Amino acid sequence: MMNNDKFTSWQIYWKIFDELIDLLDAENKPDIASDMKAAKNCVNGLTDGWFEFKLALEKAMKTYQKKMSEEEIYIAEYLITNLDKSQTRVKHTDSL
Repeated sequence: MMNNDKFTSWQIYWKIFDELIDLLDAENKPDIASDMKAAKNCVNGLTDGWFEFKLALEKAMKTYQKKMSEEEIYIAEYLITNLDKSQTRVKHTDSL
Protein backbone atom coordinates (compact mmCIF):
# COMPACT_ATOMS: atom_id res chain seq x y z
CA MET A 1 0.00 0.00 0.00
CA MET A 2 2.82 2.42 0.79
CA ASN A 3 4.90 3.62 -2.10
CA ASN A 4 5.93 6.96 -3.51
CA ASP A 5 2.50 7.55 -5.00
CA LYS A 6 0.03 9.87 -3.34
CA PHE A 7 -2.45 8.23 -1.03
CA THR A 8 -5.97 8.18 -2.41
CA SER A 9 -8.04 9.06 0.65
CA TRP A 10 -7.79 10.28 4.20
CA GLN A 11 -9.24 6.95 5.27
CA ILE A 12 -6.13 5.22 3.90
CA TYR A 13 -3.90 7.86 5.49
CA TRP A 14 -5.40 7.23 8.94
CA LYS A 15 -5.23 3.47 8.42
CA ILE A 16 -1.47 3.77 7.81
CA PHE A 17 -1.19 6.07 10.83
CA ASP A 18 -3.01 3.51 12.99
CA GLU A 19 -0.74 0.74 11.66
CA LEU A 20 2.26 2.80 12.78
CA ILE A 21 0.75 3.18 16.26
CA ASP A 22 0.06 -0.57 16.40
CA LEU A 23 3.66 -1.28 15.35
CA LEU A 24 5.03 1.06 18.02
CA ASP A 25 2.80 -0.57 20.64
CA ALA A 26 3.90 -4.06 19.53
CA GLU A 27 7.54 -2.99 19.84
CA ASN A 28 6.87 -1.72 23.37
CA LYS A 29 7.42 1.95 22.53
CA PRO A 30 4.44 3.52 24.34
CA ASP A 31 6.11 6.92 24.72
CA ILE A 32 6.43 7.32 20.95
CA ALA A 33 2.93 5.95 20.30
CA SER A 34 1.49 8.30 22.91
CA ASP A 35 3.13 11.38 21.40
CA MET A 36 1.91 10.44 17.93
CA LYS A 37 -1.63 9.81 19.19
CA ALA A 38 -1.52 13.21 20.88
CA ALA A 39 -0.46 14.72 17.55
CA LYS A 40 -3.58 13.27 15.92
CA ASN A 41 -5.71 15.12 18.48
CA CYS A 42 -4.55 18.39 16.89
CA VAL A 43 -6.52 17.60 13.74
CA ASN A 44 -9.73 19.59 13.92
CA GLY A 45 -10.61 19.94 10.27
CA LEU A 46 -9.07 23.39 10.04
CA THR A 47 -5.78 24.28 8.38
CA ASP A 48 -4.15 25.21 11.68
CA GLY A 49 -5.02 21.78 13.12
CA TRP A 50 -3.33 20.00 10.25
CA PHE A 51 -0.32 22.27 10.62
CA GLU A 52 -0.12 21.53 14.36
CA PHE A 53 -0.47 17.80 13.61
CA LYS A 54 2.44 17.99 11.14
CA LEU A 55 4.61 19.91 13.61
CA ALA A 56 3.85 17.40 16.37
CA LEU A 57 4.68 14.45 14.10
CA GLU A 58 7.95 16.06 13.07
CA LYS A 59 8.80 16.78 16.70
CA ALA A 60 8.11 13.16 17.67
CA MET A 61 10.31 11.96 14.81
CA LYS A 62 13.16 14.24 15.87
CA THR A 63 12.80 13.30 19.54
CA TYR A 64 12.55 9.53 19.08
CA GLN A 65 14.29 8.79 15.79
CA LYS A 66 17.13 6.91 17.48
CA LYS A 67 14.61 4.64 19.24
CA MET A 68 12.61 3.93 16.09
CA SER A 69 13.17 1.06 13.67
CA GLU A 70 13.82 1.71 9.99
CA GLU A 71 10.27 0.57 9.21
CA GLU A 72 8.75 2.94 11.78
CA ILE A 73 10.81 5.84 10.45
CA TYR A 74 9.82 4.99 6.88
CA ILE A 75 6.12 4.97 7.76
CA ALA A 76 6.33 8.21 9.74
CA GLU A 77 8.23 9.94 6.93
CA TYR A 78 5.68 8.64 4.42
CA LEU A 79 2.87 10.16 6.51
CA ILE A 80 4.65 13.52 6.79
CA THR A 81 5.54 13.60 3.08
CA ASN A 82 1.97 12.87 2.01
CA LEU A 83 0.67 15.47 4.41
CA ASP A 84 3.06 17.99 2.84
CA LYS A 85 1.81 17.00 -0.63
CA SER A 86 -1.82 17.43 0.38
CA GLN A 87 -1.13 20.85 1.90
CA THR A 88 0.64 21.91 -1.29
CA ARG A 89 -2.39 20.85 -3.35
CA VAL A 90 -4.66 22.92 -1.09
CA LYS A 91 -2.41 25.98 -1.41
CA HIS A 92 -2.41 25.70 -5.20
CA THR A 93 -6.17 25.27 -5.26
CA ASP A 94 -6.67 28.27 -2.98
CA SER A 95 -4.65 30.51 -5.29
CA LEU A 96 -6.80 29.77 -8.34
